[in-house]
Amino acid sequence: GGVVLVYLVLNIIFASGVSNLSGTVNNIKSNLDDTASTSLSPLGTALNGFGSLIASAGTSSSTTGSVLQTVLIILESLVIIWTLRQLSAGRRVGVKEAYYHASGPLVPFLLVIGVIFIQFLPLLLGSSFVSTILSSAFVSGGALPVFIFSLFFVLFALWTFYMISSSVFAMYIVTLPEMEPRRALRSAKNLVSFRRWSIMRKLFFLPIFIFIGMAVVVVPLIIFATTLVAPVFFVLSMLSLLFAHTYLYGIYRNLLE
Repeated sequence: GGVVLVYLVLNIIFASGVSNLSGTVNNIKSNLDDTASTSLSPLGTALNGFGSLIASAGTSSSTTGSVLQTVLIILESLVIIWTLRQLSAGRRVGVKEAYYHASGPLVPFLLVIGVIFIQFLPLLLGSSFVSTILSSAFVSGGALPVFIFSLFFVLFALWTFYMISSSVFAMYIVTLPEMEPRRALRSAKNLVSFRRWSIMRKLFFLPIFIFIGMAVVVVPLIIFATTLVAPVFFVLSMLSLLFAHTYLYGIYRNLLE
């Protein structure tokens, strides 16, 4: 809790965390005011607003703000991983100690993050290509091209997901003392051998659970208390990073047993 509280304060001070959501929240308010003149129900408008909040999460009105948010996410991930490792070993640690000692493996951690980003390229390139083809297919009214290229998109997504299902655990292995990125990636690949599809199912569950959990809290606020949407969504976004690392680290520890 202390670690996440420091992250929240740093995000507000250096990356304008809450103010970045104000524009999206103002658009949601105006859409709710216009609901009576449209065919959408308040719930439908709130769900659209929640989708806009998710799309705007991690972005900033300035390039500097976006860079600072990225830096904070990377540093906070290192702090959370270090703290989880200490707590799982039964050690008592403080917030100051966590922030002092966690940034040691920063460069190897960044190299692993770079590999994961490269592994996302098939999905990113495939989605842009398929969306372009599908827009042309919808205009021409062809059902067969839509099915074929949708199948291509699924294959691209599975390929990316298959690679990431091992590399994501290299983030935790590379933070071990004297660990190199290449050895961490190789160890992660060996760790998930013959268990990759089961792990992929667990990884697929993570974003779904986070989005549903946030929607259960945020969507009613959009309808009944819009002024609370920005700060509550901001806090939930901070907590979601902690939950994601705790969930993934728990899977990693189970794989070691």
